[in-house]
Amino acid sequence: MKRIVVLGGTGFFGAAAVALLRTEGIAAVTASRRAAADVQVDVEEPDSLRAALREGDVVIDTVGPFQERSTALVEAALEIGFDVVDIADSLAYVTRLYALRERIDARGIRVLTACSSLSAVSAAMVSFSGVEEPVRVTEVLAPATRYTANPGSGRSLLRSIGRPIRVLREGRLATETGWRTSRSFRLPSPIGAVRGHLCESPDAVTLPEVWPSVRTVTFYVDSRVPGFNAIFSLAARWRPVRELVSVLQPAGLAVGRLLGSPVGCLAFEIEGADGRVARCALVGGERGYLTPIAPAVLAARSIAEGQFEARGLVTPDRHVEPGSLLDYLSSLGIQRV
Repeated sequence: MKRIVVLGGTGFFGAAAVALLRTEGIAAVTASRRAAADVQVDVEEPDSLRAALREGDVVIDTVGPFQERSTALVEAALEIGFDVVDIADSLAYVTRLYALRERIDARGIRVLTACSSLSAVSAAMVSFSGVEEPVRVTEVLAPATRYTANPGSGRSLLRSIGRPIRVLREGRLATETGWRTSRSFRLPSPIGAVRGHLCESPDAVTLPEVWPSVRTVTFYVDSRVPGFNAIFSLAARWRPVRELVSVLQPAGLAVGRLLGSPVGCLAFEIEGADGRVARCALVGGERGYLTPIAPAVLAARSIAEGQFEARGLVTPDRHVEPGSLLDYLSSLGIQRV
């Protein structure tokens, strides 16, 4: 079996990935700038990457926020010859990796970007929807904030609030302001009614690669903490409020862990060219926070065991077999409804 290295392995999602792999008897290597990691590495420093990683490695990249990342890791992969599976939630980051497609394909390594809730889970849900020619994919996240309020997720969210974001509308990437547009949703029990606010998603780039018929992709988020939607809405309109929210982020995360919802949901509306709309959702409680990392764990394990055939820049529909992904999520207590 190839060596699996988890970048950010001492962080929230990285530690979760390591725990899942070790439960299956796979001795994943933790890599981080922190001394507690098995290997010290800085993902933005080429020399550090060359020293820590080697040909044939399978690297799970959980180092966020991806909005602030360069392509240094994939450049190192091209040079050294290792595979990369990341959980990127940044449209800009994913776009930069797609721009390297020819080099990645020619080198013969594997790069699975956005192998997470967005876009691997999204692709699986579109596949299971039964909609053969999807034209619109609307996504809404109502997180189990009691368990998911962590610094990385907080910083990623703040990068959308009140800032220019891109969404796919009528086949083109349009620029809007994050969190200013909102919409009501009725999600499965026990979630119920939520108010989702527009944020950015890599699905605007990745899903049309799989289904060229897709013309509109939008992603909405409800904070699931009393009062936070209103505060973020103010922050989206006034910079001083946004700056204050950023300064008070540690306190906000503590409040989220105290008062946030204990149950989360990731839901989809998928509309076909014939006008039919399919709705599906994943609902999870205490272990729902594992949804973003589950596809990466499955994909990395498959690559390490020599069972993953695709090479090059791999589109999200091929990251993991949809049935296997849903079975794995179910084993973690995350159910499709």
